[in-house]
Amino acid sequence: MKEDGKSITARGIVIPVDWDKKGTVIAAALLTHREEEYLIEHNNEGRKMMAFIQHEVEASGVVRKGHNKKTITISTFELIGE
Repeated sequence: MKEDGKSITARGIVIPVDWDKKGTVIAAALLTHREEEYLIEHNNEGRKMMAFIQHEVEASGVVRKGHNKKTITISTFELIGE
């Protein structure tokens, strides 16, 4: 199945994946209930989504594969159960 450039909608938890020297989160990923991990692209919506670390969201966006990682460019997202 080709996923590169595919639009998806996924539900999961926003998790931190990289920090700066001060301990501030500088990169996050969406971890789905199926244990798929999508690195969140730093576009406008992706930066907004980083404010919701450890929250459940439903997000839509375009997935790209590279270097054994999947990256999602978020187009829309909403918090679940808040």
